[in-house]
Amino acid sequence: MNINLINLLSKLKNASFSKHEQISVDYNKLCLGVVGLLYKEGFIQSFSVKCVFKGLNSKLKIFITLRYFNNKSVFKNLKIVSTPSRVNFLNAKDLSKISNKKLVLFLSTSKGLLTSLECKKKNIGGKLLFTL
Repeated sequence: MNINLINLLSKLKNASFSKHEQISVDYNKLCLGVVGLLYKEGFIQSFSVKCVFKGLNSKLKIFITLRYFNNKSVFKNLKIVSTPSRVNFLNAKDLSKISNKKLVLFLSTSKGLLTSLECKKKNIGGKLLFTL
């Protein structure tokens, strides 16, 4: 699992616990894909990619606006499952055995980044990244 993705997820969790409204992370294709999927699933309010200038250097950043329900963190149950030293894979058969409707699994598949529900519909498996 990419260290940039781990940094993104830990920033999301820490910022939501400390009630921040917006955070920014360095631009990365994988992080942008995960943020897009989180937005599509309704876990974040909005996001945008902007170029930030520091002196003569410019850097792309992703600005994320967090979402809260009843003043409680959406990311309180966030758990990073795969780490660089331990990667977990789930096939379609394993995904069909998971029946917890409240738990959302985020997987990296051959079709891109998908949730467990989309993987069940397409009957594919992949690398388990994190759960919410």
